[in-house]
Amino acid sequence: MTTRTAWPENVIARYLTVGGATVDLTYQLTVHNPPQPYATLAKCMGCPAAEERSHYRTYYSSGGFVSDTVEEHEPDAADAQARTWAQAHAATCRALPKPSA
Repeated sequence: MTTRTAWPENVIARYLTVGGATVDLTYQLTVHNPPQPYATLAKCMGCPAAEERSHYRTYYSSGGFVSDTVEEHEPDAADAQARTWAQAHAATCRALPKPSA
């Protein structure tokens, strides 16, 4: 019989690696009150690999002037990129899960 354990607090997605560890997705939060997510972090719990994707995208005008840049808040795009990285890493990582204390 397989038992399931609860995900750690703040984990929004989890991928199982071929070695049996997990790649967890969490939001990186600001120090503001209330805290706001500024990035999505994908972190392997079996090896040191991690990938952070910002929720903000900077778009430059065709003229290339700094004054014409626009910053957009796009958390869905960051989540999608973090999920793609996590899935690819989980498919190849053979690190064993870290033992619990």
